[in-house]
Amino acid sequence: MPHSSPPVLTAARPVTARQGFLRAWVALVPAALGGAYFLWRAPDVDLAGLQLAGTADAAQKAYDGHAAAFQDALVAHMVWVACGAATLLLVFQIGHHAYSGLRGRQVAHWAIVATFAAAVFGLVENGLLVGALNVRGDVGDWPFATAAALETVKWPLLGASTVVGAMVWATTVSRAGRGLVQRAAAPEADTGPGDGDGTGPGDGADTGHDGGGHADHERAESPPHPGHPPATPALVPPWPVAEADGRVWPTGVVHPHAEPGIPAAHWRYHSTTAPGRPHAKLGFCVSGGGIRSATVTLGALQALRRSLREARYLVSVSGGGYTVGAMQLALNGDLTSQDAFVPGSPEEDHLRRHSKYVADGTGQWMVALGVLLRGLLASLLLLAAATATIGLVLSWAYHHVPVTDLSHLAEPGIRFCAHCTATPPRPSFRDPALWTLAYTLVATAGIWLLWLCVYVWDRADRTARWLARAFQAFVVLTLALTAVVVVVPMLAWAAVHLQTRFQLSRPDATVGAGLTVLVTYVAALVGTLWRRRQTVRRGLSKVMDVVRGRSGLSRAVPNGLLQYLTVWVVLILLLAAFLAVLGWATATGWAWPLWLQICVPAVLLSIGALLDQTWMSLHPFYRRRLASAFAVRREILPGTAGTQVARPYDFANETTSLSVYGARKEHFPQVIFAGAANLSGSDRTPPGRKAVSYSLSHDYVGGPDVGYACTACLEQRSRRHIARDLTVQSAVAVSGAAFASAMGAQARAFQTLFALSNARLGSWLPNPGALAQQWNAPRWPSPPAPLIRRLPYLLREVFGRYPMDDRLLLVTDGGHYENLGLVELLRQGVRTAVCIDASGDIPPFATTLAQAIALAHEELGITITLHEPTELVPGGSEPLQPPGVLSELNARLSRTSVVTGDITYPEDLDIDGERSRHGTLIVARTTLTRDLPYQLLSYAASHPVFPHDSTSDQWFDHQQFYAYQTLGRCLGERVQELLDGAEASRGEGG
Repeated sequence: MPHSSPPVLTAARPVTARQGFLRAWVALVPAALGGAYFLWRAPDVDLAGLQLAGTADAAQKAYDGHAAAFQDALVAHMVWVACGAATLLLVFQIGHHAYSGLRGRQVAHWAIVATFAAAVFGLVENGLLVGALNVRGDVGDWPFATAAALETVKWPLLGASTVVGAMVWATTVSRAGRGLVQRAAAPEADTGPGDGDGTGPGDGADTGHDGGGHADHERAESPPHPGHPPATPALVPPWPVAEADGRVWPTGVVHPHAEPGIPAAHWRYHSTTAPGRPHAKLGFCVSGGGIRSATVTLGALQALRRSLREARYLVSVSGGGYTVGAMQLALNGDLTSQDAFVPGSPEEDHLRRHSKYVADGTGQWMVALGVLLRGLLASLLLLAAATATIGLVLSWAYHHVPVTDLSHLAEPGIRFCAHCTATPPRPSFRDPALWTLAYTLVATAGIWLLWLCVYVWDRADRTARWLARAFQAFVVLTLALTAVVVVVPMLAWAAVHLQTRFQLSRPDATVGAGLTVLVTYVAALVGTLWRRRQTVRRGLSKVMDVVRGRSGLSRAVPNGLLQYLTVWVVLILLLAAFLAVLGWATATGWAWPLWLQICVPAVLLSIGALLDQTWMSLHPFYRRRLASAFAVRREILPGTAGTQVARPYDFANETTSLSVYGARKEHFPQVIFAGAANLSGSDRTPPGRKAVSYSLSHDYVGGPDVGYACTACLEQRSRRHIARDLTVQSAVAVSGAAFASAMGAQARAFQTLFALSNARLGSWLPNPGALAQQWNAPRWPSPPAPLIRRLPYLLREVFGRYPMDDRLLLVTDGGHYENLGLVELLRQGVRTAVCIDASGDIPPFATTLAQAIALAHEELGITITLHEPTELVPGGSEPLQPPGVLSELNARLSRTSVVTGDITYPEDLDIDGERSRHGTLIVARTTLTRDLPYQLLSYAASHPVFPHDSTSDQWFDHQQFYAYQTLGRCLGERVQELLDGAEASRGEGG
């Protein structure tokens, strides 16, 4: 299982930062001149009324004897359109160089096409009108109808191009300016000719020059971090993949398994782990499962302490990471692995007293509920401001260019009159606009038929490819025209119509908004805190068991029917509310008071651009509450005779950076926190999975599908908000982000609700695969590391868009990829793998274990064969006596809670010079057996759900804590016996 080597990136920079910066500003000159000429030469006339007249009679009413003035205005407008289009074309041309990725360049390409088409339409339209006004007789309707049709198409194209052009221009100026500042800060790098044309030496990154002999690569912002592992690359790329359009990502990467003819390349690259991690004799993994798994892990690792001190790797997922992270942080002091978290220790006692880590007591509950409400209000306010801003822009667009006349909607919409009953008439659609829409639809169908004929005749013909692109463009154009001409006007009318129909006033609207917030808040609580406690279960278990056909072990799950329906109702309500806001703002925005037109975009700018969206979610609260229970170190109180206490970490003043606080301690394994990076599409993930491995450790962060980045280097290069999520405490919280806006294959409805309500966990972390553009790509076109996670990242969560090449990835619970951590442990290459399974699967089968075995074979090519796995099935044990009295408990007893299996790797492991592809798996599963301690069997008899309490129950009392910790200790003792027996057998064999 070889490791990756440094990538070789090929990049060429067409223009320098100075050239890009100057060209961006020069590009504004044509638009400025055209605008000045229009203001100087164009008379104040209703030019849009003439352009959209559609008929000769309507045109005559529009210019009403002032043909000469309108002709001057049309000529000035032609100059303005031509100059504005020239500016956009120049911006997109330089933006083509500013965007180093193919996706950005494709956007620039299509924007150029749209701008050129809009400019041609505008010039032809105005030319027709000028010619028609010069005619002294009857010219008919066709010039005016054609002009109206061209105007209808021109403004959507020009408007979209202008928005994209503004974004491209701002990006170009920002990146080029950043490149100039960096070059000014490092003048010694400019040893080449001219102004750093990228052809001279001295500007190479730490990975060397590109394949073409150039030295264009971006210099590191500071010297390499001393914590970087020696003789290892700072960045390891993911395996390149090709998309359907021919785009390959990442580009210019030479992977160590890229040799042709090597079989099972997919297995080989998935088995690639971070550099510097050798194969090992022994490794542990602990599963997810919230506080249930944390307490089981605590007991198991206490019993396995001797073997744990000899292990090389310890992989944790979600709840198992609570305890693993606590042990890791407890060792950042004078404690040794022999003493940390021993039974009766101060840190164990602290954890026992804080097992209700989310909230315990009225005060903490009020804080928790307040945090959820604060996030909900911030999210809804931000999304409402964004929706209203879009409506405001559309309102002014329809006001100045009334493709569909909405002017009659402003007055009744603004009034909010409780006694007004007259509803406004429907929008009057312009016939030329409707005919344009119809012609566009016919043209789209015609192009499709023509493409079909050419494609059948010759699939490889270039004409077929051009027709396919034209068809796609016309489909987009048809949809855009439909929205502009029909959908948005009808939405605006519907909003005002409902307002007047139901006689809404401002207090009514305020109450409606408050009810929407309240219902969403309740739904968010239902989605995150749903759990069936014992009192509820006793009353409903029999009915639910009959309906579901399940045994007494059935439990509430987050996807229950009632909860699912609640979520869908709230989502529909929120959709209706946002559509109403968009429609009302489109109908009335241009008539708002000036202060309101300023305040709404200002709110959007201040919240959306200046606040970190991850820090507005529940992630900081969740991390802080986890740290309050698990992040402690042992201290001796000063002035006492050796009195020891467990003192919590102060995260505000002591950031527990992964590279330092997560470093491997003496006689303790390397801790790897297993998370899941969420990806959309099927370029990296097979259908239905939607997540890949993303691990966090002291040496590297990432996974084989997203690449690996040096942790110390990443901390050094990341800004404050993101760097604070590259800590041990944040790694524990991210790995345990069970409910989030992306949850692997879980229901999309819940994910959307969590995004909209800000009741979401997880964090946006750097994408190692995209860091090459920041660390090694040409200086100024490469996108800088984000300062904060702004509004676009929230919108991506709402719409479920997670590109594999984005600078940041949404990282959530490792269980969204694989909930045992077994696949990640096997990726490291261990001869003996010990798995503590406290995932809480509903019997009879260990579903999570079965999924991990299948995933290990699918991605790593590793075959696992279990020995007598059916002995884990409840009901197979010899019954306790008397069986009649203990029949219910006997039905839950298994023959054993620990099974073994054989591991077969696709390639030999190299451990201390010994090469073999065979290993052993030991799985300890939380199930009941007849030889458990009496107090544990007694607890199980009185608690029918034990040991499968719902993961959503994060409020353990002292009885639950003791029961699960004791069960974990029993599991650990049995595993230790197997390990001792295997070691004795090897000793005898030697």
